[in-house]
Amino acid sequence: MGVAIRLERDALTGRSARPPPGAAPPAEKMHASKRGRKMKQALFTLVLMGIPAAAHAESDPHWYGAASVDISLLKDTNGSIANAPTPGNTVRTFSPTQTGIGGQIAVGYDFGHVRIEVEGGYTRNTDNRYVAIVPPTGNIPADVKRTAFRGMVNGYYDFGKGRVQPYVGVGIGGLSGKVDFFAPRAPFPTEAPRQLINASDARFAYQLMAGVAIPVSRRLKLTAQYRWLDAGTLRPLDARGQQTTSDYRGHHIDLGLRIGF
Repeated sequence: MGVAIRLERDALTGRSARPPPGAAPPAEKMHASKRGRKMKQALFTLVLMGIPAAAHAESDPHWYGAASVDISLLKDTNGSIANAPTPGNTVRTFSPTQTGIGGQIAVGYDFGHVRIEVEGGYTRNTDNRYVAIVPPTGNIPADVKRTAFRGMVNGYYDFGKGRVQPYVGVGIGGLSGKVDFFAPRAPFPTEAPRQLINASDARFAYQLMAGVAIPVSRRLKLTAQYRWLDAGTLRPLDARGQQTTSDYRGHHIDLGLRIGF
């Protein structure tokens, strides 16, 4: 009876009737709640579908190009010059090599965790003195330029596909190194400088790499790597046509980018 009177009062005053305690909620509220749950489920499903799709897109096999600048830290050079300063003798030298610069470009194919690429690079280092060990002469001022072109085939293994992607690699190929050596002869440090060597030699070379890649977009990554390059001993001829030797090996720091196609 009380409920009926309240309903009549609400109807007369224009107020909407409130359902009694325990009564079912209005149908429109139930429909709105169901729509909200369905939208949340659909959004959750899209997110779950998008995660593997994005990971699959990043790991899809694809071609890529890479370029980097090189900080070259060659080891100090041990060398020799045959039949100097007189026939039958050999001058043995030591040259402190200064920090050099260079660069390289590469084209490769990314299989997912394994990459194979072809690389071409150039490096330039200088010396400003050399030490004649035999005959013992000491420091001799010099203007020495060591340049090298190399062609390598590299293989890499990528450890992950996250925000920071470490990798290791190894490469083999060939290096053509040129020695431009302008200095007084040993053991005559006070004589006028002359062109002692201006020649090239090509040798087998290998390199070992370790670095990280940082993705900045779906296909663009910044790269930083350490590289050990070793071409053994170059053997260019000097200005007289005599055999010389010069080591070529050392550390390199490469900073660059890699773009997927």
